[in-house]
Amino acid sequence: MKDLSNIEKSYFRKGEYVGYAIGCWYITKANTSYGNWAARKQSNTNEQLFAHTLDEMSRKLNAYEKQFCLSC
Repeated sequence: MKDLSNIEKSYFRKGEYVGYAIGCWYITKANTSYGNWAARKQSNTNEQLFAHTLDEMSRKLNAYEKQFCLSC
């Protein structure tokens, strides 16, 4: 896996990743038409992101963070 600034392998769950963008996101393999990867926000919200690659997921997490970050 190439070095992504806001995604790292999960130390607690095999095959899963952790993403960071205004909180933690659980990233798992998905089998949907939206993408091969699904990210779910750790807090009890229904926010989800889908992407075909982890690189694309990293870009989507960056865009999500910039959407709500006033100092960026």
